[in-house]
Amino acid sequence: MTSTSGATDPLLTPFKLGNRTAKNRIFSSGHALSHAVHGRATETTLRYQMEKAKGGIGLSFVGGSGTVSIDTAPVFDQLIIDDDIIPFFSELSDFYHQHDALLMTQITHLGRRTNANAGEWVPIVAPSATREILHRGFPRAMDEEDIDRIVRDFAAAAVRCKTGGLDGLEVIASGHLIDQFWSPTTNHRTDKYGGTLENRMRFGRMVFEAMREAVGDDFLLGVRMTMNEHDHDTSGLSFEDNIRIAQQLQDDGILDFLNLVSGRIDSMPRLTNYMPGMAAPLAPFLQQVATFKKEVKLPIFHATRINDLATARYAITENVVDMIGMTRGHIADPYIVDKLIRGEEDRIRSCVGATYCSNFKHCIQNPATARESTLPHRISENTERKKKVVVVGAGPGGLEAARVCAARGHEVIVFEAADKVGGQVLLAGKVRWRTDLNTIVDWLERECAILGVDIRFNQFAQAEDVLTQEPDVVIIATGGLPNVDWIEGNGTVVSSWDVLSGMTSLSGNVFVHDLTGRNTALAVADFLSEQGADVTLNTQDGHIGAEAMVLEVSPFMKRFYERGVQMTVDQELISAHAEDKQTRVTTRNMHTTQTSERFVDHLVVEGGTLPNDALFYELKPQAANNGVMDLNLLSKGLAQPDHGSGLHLYRVGDASGSRDIHCAMLDSLRLCNGI
Repeated sequence: MTSTSGATDPLLTPFKLGNRTAKNRIFSSGHALSHAVHGRATETTLRYQMEKAKGGIGLSFVGGSGTVSIDTAPVFDQLIIDDDIIPFFSELSDFYHQHDALLMTQITHLGRRTNANAGEWVPIVAPSATREILHRGFPRAMDEEDIDRIVRDFAAAAVRCKTGGLDGLEVIASGHLIDQFWSPTTNHRTDKYGGTLENRMRFGRMVFEAMREAVGDDFLLGVRMTMNEHDHDTSGLSFEDNIRIAQQLQDDGILDFLNLVSGRIDSMPRLTNYMPGMAAPLAPFLQQVATFKKEVKLPIFHATRINDLATARYAITENVVDMIGMTRGHIADPYIVDKLIRGEEDRIRSCVGATYCSNFKHCIQNPATARESTLPHRISENTERKKKVVVVGAGPGGLEAARVCAARGHEVIVFEAADKVGGQVLLAGKVRWRTDLNTIVDWLERECAILGVDIRFNQFAQAEDVLTQEPDVVIIATGGLPNVDWIEGNGTVVSSWDVLSGMTSLSGNVFVHDLTGRNTALAVADFLSEQGADVTLNTQDGHIGAEAMVLEVSPFMKRFYERGVQMTVDQELISAHAEDKQTRVTTRNMHTTQTSERFVDHLVVEGGTLPNDALFYELKPQAANNGVMDLNLLSKGLAQPDHGSGLHLYRVGDASGSRDIHCAMLDSLRLCNGI
């Protein structure tokens, strides 16, 4: 359903911010998907940000946690804000201004939130010698000279940002050096920078004053600050404390806006709550923001899991915020505003909260993101020869192949053996808090319908079925099959697919062995433990979920601890033998090589998949290209070689090797954009 669009939409109303005007109310917040190399902006950094300007965004922050001093080493893909960054800022800000959009950046001193074994390998400093759990550095307490030096560094960085043509900047306080001064958890000083809240605010106010003096009034300055540090530990800043801080900053008359977040970021569970994925509800902190906004007069920004325009629109309409952030939303679809203006809100590809971007700097469902130099977000039509394309399989790889080929103007037929689209994604979405994954295939199916793709369900395609269509191109996207045959012994082995599909119902003592370290085995353990099974989750890796999405591990672990799931690591699975209506499972310690045995009611194994490629090999002799794909051309997003008028055969996704949703869709976009 298409909602309000055009000039009447509250999201499209301009907002005056200092001496600038944002053309609409949607922004992308500072985030450390900078795609930097050793702190330096790259072509990927540039193109990734440019796409948002093309897509109509009102304001974007380039980079996140850009570092201002030598003793604040980048440890999570930050930009270094030194003289070398000015030409990059100039090029990007010129582009944004050509698109009538505002561009800022986010700068910081990390304080204790870094490590001495990074950057220039110099000692790290903080208000007090308190170590952060997450980044594990040991800071020393700052001297007065450190304080003065870092204040000057902030001012110098602000000048570089202005020289580079940016419209402004924000300092990230939450969890970083300024907040470390503010918070009694991290500030144990007894001098004029510690003790009372007024004293603890002194350093931050010095920073803001020095920046304003350096850049003048014709430059926007803001701060990203937390609303509440309290969780199980109430030693930090309360909601009331942060309101007092905000009111003082307002009264100082230096800052132009506040960007509000919530929580702490000094451990992985806390960071997961601060940057929540699909385990959290949408817009989890919006009510906090509404309460906070009533107490301050500065313009308020907020961006935390605002995934849909209905929520964003509500936040603006009800005056909860002045600017609403859809940061991960723009990673999934940089053309949100453009589609809204064109009345195509229902065609926006929404973020599902999979947090794939935090692991890999790419979107789980939009392979063009951060590959703008070689792959398009908008597919252009092939104006030359129109082709007939047959796709076998309607998982994410097959649907993306169909979507892109149809957008190129080709006739597309999809054969799907099941009665619905989705493939393995439907299994991943079986865990209740991960059902948003299903919207990936929902969007693909909807786009295929709009583009006229002919999807034929309950069609277990054989070679004859494919060849009867007389296709020019055949794309095998049949996925894979569970890899469980490697286990020695005669014990019954259940695959993760059997569990998540509901084909097998298990109770009693269940031993889940994870060979991959990905999310799947964790989902199986979650699924079974919720149903009351006594679950042991075992892996040969050194820790649970070694390749899982880093911001999803904590929600899984929370459930495992609450439900008594036993977790064992460093244990490889050797064999499984049937014995007395149970299964005798033998494991071997990776370090000592000592074996151990246990009896379980059921053994579940997650070992990835093996390609379901029988149809591919059956069609291979009929193909003009012999089923061969030029990987060098594929990696560059270039068209595959043309072998004449014969059938061209390709395979994508797990049909060519066990990987994930993103890789399957990446295969298809790379391949099909050149067809």
